[in-house]
Amino acid sequence: MSTVLLLSTADTDLLAARACGAGYLIGNPTRVDVAEELPRLLAGADLAVVRLLGGKRAWEDGLAALKASGVPAVLLGGEAVPDAELMADSTVPAGVVAEALRYLVEGGPDNLRELSRFL
Repeated sequence: MSTVLLLSTADTDLLAARACGAGYLIGNPTRVDVAEELPRLLAGADLAVVRLLGGKRAWEDGLAALKASGVPAVLLGGEAVPDAELMADSTVPAGVVAEALRYLVEGGPDNLRELSRFL
C-alpha cells in the first residue's frame, strides 16, 4: 500500500487518520516548517493530500514546495464544497480529487481508511 501524507488544517481529519490504522503521515500545514519539516515528510510519501481552510493563499510557500517535490498531490479546500482553484492545482485526475473530498467531508476513521485504500 502507498504511504499517504495528509496535511490538513482540520484537526478532525488528522485525528481520524491517526485512528484509522492506514499508516498516514500527518501534519497541520500551519504547524509544519516548510523549509525543514516538509521535505522530510514528503520524502516518506508516495502521495500528498492537502486540505486547507482559507484556500491556496493560506499556505502558498508549502504548496510551492510540494509542487517542486514532484510528489503527486490532491489539493482541497477545508469546506464541504469544492475549492476550484486548489483542485485545479492538483496533480492527479479531477475524479480522484473529487472523490477524496467526499471521503474527507464524511470524515471519521472508517472513511479515512477507505480514502487511503482508494488513493
